[in-house]
Amino acid sequence: MRKTGFAIAMLCALATTGAALAFAMNPDVRKRQETMGLIGANMKRLVEMAKGKSAFDAEEARALAGKISAKAALVPGVFEKPAHDPESKASDEIWTNWDDFAARAAALKAAADAAGGIDSPESLGAAVGQLAGACKACHTRYKR
Repeated sequence: MRKTGFAIAMLCALATTGAALAFAMNPDVRKRQETMGLIGANMKRLVEMAKGKSAFDAEEARALAGKISAKAALVPGVFEKPAHDPESKASDEIWTNWDDFAARAAALKAAADAAGGIDSPESLGAAVGQLAGACKACHTRYKR
């Protein structure tokens, strides 16, 4: 009975952090997925708050933006080495257009840093728009 409960808890944890993390065999790709997954999880929480699905909390919003900034700073490092895995969604264009990719990662960090000033639902909405734009700009070109 205990093993079943543990297995269910593990499956739930994988589902909430991104099941793809469990299947990538290459450790470099797993690190990328972990970094990007944490950015996504924090972004999801900000979006929920911006849409009114959860109560606005300026302190929490600023903390989430700070977490996104910290992970965004790691993006160039975790992608520096062209590692491949069947579960990877990274386009090979990352390494052929490295300067552009790194600039887009820097734009995400800058948007997250700017979101550190969230103090109202309106400023949260603007910050989420900027963050989403930075995510989309990179994903459109470099995620397959």
